[in-house]
Amino acid sequence: MSFRRIPRLTLFTGTNCSLCVTAKEELAKVKVRHPFELSTVNIHELGNESWKKKYVYWIPALHIEGKEVLKGRWGEELIEEALTKWHQDQDQTNPTKESSIPPCSS
Repeated sequence: MSFRRIPRLTLFTGTNCSLCVTAKEELAKVKVRHPFELSTVNIHELGNESWKKKYVYWIPALHIEGKEVLKGRWGEELIEEALTKWHQDQDQTNPTKESSIPPCSS
């Protein structure tokens, strides 16, 4: 039996960002088919200055497991492509191993 790891996504947003609202809606659609954990970072909040410097002109931005995969205008199809690629990369780096427990012999 193999289990797929659930990816952790981070959505970088901003105040009064209509594209960010759309991004959240698109993520909700995708989550129905592809489970993931989502955290949100408002780049305008105190303590997020480094993210603001990086994404001030590029929100919404999306990371999967800490790696930037999308920024600017994107939707459901691109999210699914990024998640599919992430799962393929995981499958290649962590191939399913056969059980090391020998069969029971009576």
